[in-house]
Parts: sequence; structure tokens; C-alpha cells
Amino acid sequence: ILAQVKALQGTPCHHCRLLAASRPPSSPMGSGASAGVAEGVKAMTDAEMKDLVATFDAATLAKLQKALDGTAKKAGKVLIVTTSADKMGEHATGAWSEEITGPYYIFLDKGLEVKVCSVAGGDIPIDAGSLSDTFKTENDKRMMEADNGPLKGTSKLADEDVTQFDIVFFSGGHGTCVDFPTEEVGAAVSKAAAAGKVVASVCHGPMAFVSAKGPDGEPFVKGKKITCFSDVEEGQVGLTEKVPFLLEAKLKELGAEVSVGDPWGSKAVIDGKLVTGQNPQSSVEAAKACLTLL
Repeated sequence: ILAQVKALQGTPCHHCRLLAASRPPSSPMGSGASAGVAEGVKAMTDAEMKDLVATFDAATLAKLQKALDGTAKKAGKVLIVTTSADKMGEHATGAWSEEITGPYYIFLDKGLEVKVCSVAGGDIPIDAGSLSDTFKTENDKRMMEADNGPLKGTSKLADEDVTQFDIVFFSGGHGTCVDFPTEEVGAAVSKAAAAGKVVASVCHGPMAFVSAKGPDGEPFVKGKKITCFSDVEEGQVGLTEKVPFLLEAKLKELGAEVSVGDPWGSKAVIDGKLVTGQNPQSSVEAAKACLTLL
């Protein structure tokens, strides 16, 4: 592509000439030349860009497409893990919609490849309360406009190799109180962390950490700075007596350094490659925090 750009010195495109001039004829490709080309491209108008591309032959266009495809693939892959439980005892529940849709669209809009899976596979049960007029978000509406496609017929977590993803994000909802604090889910957390992947969760998502172990056999969260759905928030939704245990208290018991903010305010915590968000309102902030670690 640089050779083609160099040949454009006689074209009417001013910025194309700048691109060609950025690399002396005898100079090898290097970071300085790349920087010059990049600046020239940024300065181009749409019309000048079209003029430039029009000069490329089929072979050069193929190289350009290959380079673009490679860049897209390097953007990263994300696995969002959800609950499959639609009841917690007699209490109807599921996944909290925004805690899936918020991160999903943050990642997708940044060019990442996003896949949603669930503990048992199949269609993801969504807590009806999360789609009420009070709580439904723009991200939820966007997912509904897509006919909830990514949430249907999901694969099982056990069938996914978490080491093949750059971010493994455990979404919340009270359904996680049922099927996240298990050895199976904990093993997925441990495997992703050991492989150096970004491990993230929001709200009740850290239920996934309860049975997870570190490389030393100690609790995965021991000594780590995290946040989660607070015991105060649990009380405010009237489910203190219905959850198997209070998540904030359990994580502290396991040795985590838990910090929580005011109820229903957005809060995310980063500790190494571990990202946690406090509540549904923290879903987007937690996802954005993940992007800073790629």
C-alpha cells in the first residue's frame, strides 16, 4: 500500500502527495514512515480517500482488506456469561437485562466480537422487573429491536473455552444466586484468570467468584479489591431473607476487600485484570473499564 501511495506524487490529491512524501524513496518501512502515512490519512477528506483507493489495483485492495480484517480480529473477543435460573426458591427471577445488554453493546460498538452464553444453555430467562418501564434502558430497547437474538439458543458455559476470549464478563440478576456459586462456574473463573484474561462481573455477577480458587488454592477473591451488589441494596429490594447469603458479606468472608458506593449509583472497581461493578447502573461503567485493560 505504501508503494502505491508513493506512486501518487503526480495525482491531484494534495494529501496523497503528502502521504507519498512522508516516506523517502530509499527509506525502509518503519515507525516514522507509518506515523507520517497515518497523519496524511487522517487529514484526507472523504473525496480524497475515494480518489486514493480508486488508484489501487485488485492485489493492493486485497492486501488492504486483509490488513483491515486483521485489525478487526485483534479488537478482541468477549464472552458474556449469564444465569439460566428463572426462580430463586419461589421467587421469580432471572438475569437482569441491562447487565447483559449494557456491556453487550459497549463491546459490540467498539468492534469486539461478542458472544453470550449461559450456565445451562438455551434461551436466557430475563427478570421481568428489569424490563418494566421503571428500569428498561436504551440498551434493553436496542436488544428487543434485534428480537433478542443474542439471548436465544445460547451455548452452555461448559462448552466454551474461556481462554479463547479476551474478556469473560459475568452478568448479574438474582438468578445467579442459584447457579453461579458452583464449582463449575468457579472453575471457569479460575481458568480465565490463570490465562491472563480480563475477568469481570456486575451486581450479583460476583456470585461466580464464590467457589473460584486462585493458583494457590485460596479463594479467588482473597486480597482483591472488588465491589458488588451491596447488602444495603439487597435490603432495599426486600430480598435479604430470600437470597442464599448476602453477597457483600460472603465476599468479605472469603477475604475480598469490598467497597460499595451509595445505593443505585454507578461504581466500578479495577484490580489488575479483575473488573467489578456494583449494581445495574454500573453495567456500562464496568464494561468500559474492561476496555481499558485490552
